[in-house]
Amino acid sequence: MIANVFAALGLLTCLLLALRMALPAARQRQVDAALRRSWLRLRELASQLRHWRSHRQLRKQAAAEAAELIRRAKAREDVDREGNVYRPKQFDPKKRRDLH
Repeated sequence: MIANVFAALGLLTCLLLALRMALPAARQRQVDAALRRSWLRLRELASQLRHWRSHRQLRKQAAAEAAELIRRAKAREDVDREGNVYRPKQFDPKKRRDLH
């Protein structure tokens, strides 16, 4: 049974290669490029399916860290709030920095 399956796959491969050789060179390149794109998409899909759980956990962790940072930034007392602009109280635009 398994020998018949391998024989059928081998015959199908030979027929597809013979059909490809019958095509003009430009059409062969187009077919090859389409097959390559399909293979790359299939590999990317397989990779995404393999890693979906860890990516989901990373997204949850990143969202939690961002929410914590926003909460900490809003809770700071040494900040002047003007609408949606937050300025540290230690910031003084009149104070000149000596760069030398």
